[in-house]
Amino acid sequence: MSLPKTGRVVFVTLLLAACSPASGEPPAHYLERAGAALMEASGDTQRLENALAIYNEGLERHPDNTELRSHRANLLSGLGRYEEARRDLDELHEEGLHKGGMLLRCMVHERLEGATDDALACYAEVEAAYVMAGEPDDRPKANHILAARLAGSPQAEALLLEWQASEAPAEDPILGEMLEMEREELIRKLLP
Repeated sequence: MSLPKTGRVVFVTLLLAACSPASGEPPAHYLERAGAALMEASGDTQRLENALAIYNEGLERHPDNTELRSHRANLLSGLGRYEEARRDLDELHEEGLHKGGMLLRCMVHERLEGATDDALACYAEVEAAYVMAGEPDDRPKANHILAARLAGSPQAEALLLEWQASEAPAEDPILGEMLEMEREELIRKLLP
């Protein structure tokens, strides 16, 4: 049995629609394009804005993609667009943010509002996430130390001393300097 001409057109249209991704390119396409644009940017603001446009385009097509949103939040923070970064980071936090993203979220909040009780509680949440995850090697991670310091945790000094006793300071002396900076100086250095 043969379909009438209009039936064939409808069938082919439905078949093509079923085989095509509904939202265009996959998220990885936008991540790759934006990553390449960031590598070429070398700090050039216009090129960084181009990378941001790619993340925005990807999020228009894939609004629930956490990886695109996370990368965009990092770029927005780097561009000094903290209100926009906060919106992305808050949305990601509701869905379950990784520890590095949690720390960035706290720092963006502090950069915008100061060292409030909410900011300290935010850092304490990050510190707890590091404690729950455990350390895969012998020394604490820099972000764990940073979260503990910014939370005002009694464990911060012990973590810093443990880190300083390892080989880490020789591997990354700039990080060592940052871990010893005063709170406001540190936040302004990381989020100018």
